[in-house]
Amino acid sequence: MIDSVLKYLSLITVAGAAISFVVGLVKYLDQRSREERTKRFEVYHALMRRISAFGENSNDALPLTQQVAAVYELQHFKDYAFASIPILEYQLIFYTERQSAQVLLTAIEKTLEALR
Repeated sequence: MIDSVLKYLSLITVAGAAISFVVGLVKYLDQRSREERTKRFEVYHALMRRISAFGENSNDALPLTQQVAAVYELQHFKDYAFASIPILEYQLIFYTERQSAQVLLTAIEKTLEALR
């Protein structure tokens, strides 16, 4: 019996180490994926704050160029299109009524087209 165990001891050791490595790798990849999703979520919300800056507090409005850049950057977040499209449609009406700069209106329209 002991001879059988000793015969397969190195194989058992290698298998145990391999299983431990695979489990550690899966945990690492899962944690990294979660961190990436969290960071992407934070970046998306930062963009939405920039886009919606006008109207909340008129003294804190962002420069037009930053708002336009943020609108175009939303095109990289198609996984959040379900939230972005209604907000951008509202913003398009909001900024059109206030006769905002055409560059902002164009950015919103093009981003809506890209997200649909």
